[in-house]
Amino acid sequence: MSVDFKLMFVYHGTMLVLFATGQLLSTSEEIAIAVLLAVFLLAVAAKRRSNMNWRRPQIRSKNVLAAIGTAALVSLFLFAATPLFPPTDHRALPWYLAGAGIGFFGILSSLGIAYSSEAEFLAHCWTMDREGREIERLSELPEVQDTGPSWKRTIRSAYGVAFLAVWLAFVVSFYDFGKSFRSGSPVPTATQSEPLEQGGETHYVTPAQKKRIDFLQRVSFIGMPMVIVGGVVLHFLLGIKLYDNTPTLAEYLSKRTHQLKP
Repeated sequence: MSVDFKLMFVYHGTMLVLFATGQLLSTSEEIAIAVLLAVFLLAVAAKRRSNMNWRRPQIRSKNVLAAIGTAALVSLFLFAATPLFPPTDHRALPWYLAGAGIGFFGILSSLGIAYSSEAEFLAHCWTMDREGREIERLSELPEVQDTGPSWKRTIRSAYGVAFLAVWLAFVVSFYDFGKSFRSGSPVPTATQSEPLEQGGETHYVTPAQKKRIDFLQRVSFIGMPMVIVGGVVLHFLLGIKLYDNTPTLAEYLSKRTHQLKP
């Protein structure tokens, strides 16, 4: 795990503490804490890059597209919560700040500026000679290539599509529920007769809205555990690597075997 990733966790953990104690601070105080902490952590990361002679890799079009995709997905996720928990509410604001931090780290990772792997970070740090000059590399850094068999790449791609579909169903259902609940009637009417419950309150929506919400919730509530369990099985048991920095069961056992050898 890279230092960048650890710094991101410091920020994220602080936002979760603010979220748990959100009633004690005002909106301006929460924003001030988040900004000051972010500036401090970015300064730590920048200082370390200077000390380690880090050089930013070339940004290609695929990096820009990945960054745009990350920003869009995180924005969609945060926007889905606005009907029920607006960011102007100081009790909910730290949740949005935490999500924004994850999104910011994801964007920087897509651009090759931040790293989840320490080895990847060190690969972009240059060695200096005794006179303080950079030692030229014998060759350019190789790009990471997926050299596994094609059937594993196919399954990995299919899993990514399935996970994204279930995730989108969850986000849309969350947004649709909140929007429908807020616009619902506090009492049943001829057109709004189906109940929605939230926080001890009951509002009534149209049968079409209720049917749509129930469908999306079933897809997300059934699909999310399935993709999570499926990911664990694919990665750890079948060795189809889904998480770059996490060893499969076979890799873990192999490492343990080598460590136990005299």
